Amino acid sequence: MGYTNFPNGITSMGVPIFGAGQDISGSTYFVDNNSGSDSNDGSSFAKAFKTLAKAVTISNLDIARGSDRWARRNTIYYVADTETATLVAFPNKCDVIGVGSYDANDRPGITGNHVPVNAGNYGTRFFNILFRGAAVAGPIITLASTSSGIGFYGCLFDAPVSGTTNTIGIQATASPFLQVHNCIFRGPFSASYITFGTGEAGGTMICDNIMQDGADNGIVTGAGTTASWRGLIKGNFIQCADKVIDTQATSVFNVVDNTCISGEALSSSSYVIDLTYAVGNRVTGNDVSATIPLIPAA
Repeated sequence: MGYTNFPNGITSMGVPIFGAGQDISGSTYFVDNNSGSDSNDGSSFAKAFKTLAKAVTISNLDIARGSDRWARRNTIYYVADTETATLVAFPNKCDVIGVGSYDANDRPGITGNHVPVNAGNYGTRFFNILFRGAAVAGPIITLASTSSGIGFYGCLFDAPVSGTTNTIGIQATASPFLQVHNCIFRGPFSASYITFGTGEAGGTMICDNIMQDGADNGIVTGAGTTASWRGLIKGNFIQCADKVIDTQATSVFNVVDNTCISGEALSSSSYVIDLTYAVGNRVTGNDVSATIPLIPAA
């Protein structure tokens, strides 16, 4: 193709294809925020849409157009510097794959605070996207019960370093099966990197992420967070000013092998973890370190 870091479509990521040049998953669309046009049909980078929102609209219409499409998975390839947009819908049953770059950043970006409200939104997955928060208070991503199975893989969540800071990277309320893997959260988030509100958070996996420079907390569950299927917080590096992990709700997550640095003393001021479902977490607070749960003396 010559236009993309993934010249063989999603086969470049180990996914097989069906037929000549067709992704087995479903329909494929292309977005180039620099040179595309929303009057194009989005069928190639030569005919790319300009905005991600346009591709989302077309992909959702495609998925919903009949029973032969509903079990498919579409793909959107995305090129941008930093498109400025607020997404009010995510593409249902679709992979959004960043294949461009933005200056010194090795992935394309979109600047905004996104609140998808499309009902029954299932299984949107974002790969290699820079989510830059607008200079306004509020989460970069807000997920509610209208969404389920949303995934972020190799993405970067970037809070503004000047002006009004974003409060949270991802806020999920009654939105189960959230997947956050190998992502970076950076900047002065004033509340947390990830917060779970009241309701179902079952099946959530937060694994192998880097979270640093937060002004307050790391990963937070509210007292009303529930889980029909216990989730997993594993292998993350978390650095922030206060509680690195604050699992107020018990029995919601297994907390395993996280490496954490808090600006608070090593106590309940720096972490709140359900020790029944935790192992091998290393926490430093005010230059004192411990493995949580504590390893008894020999």
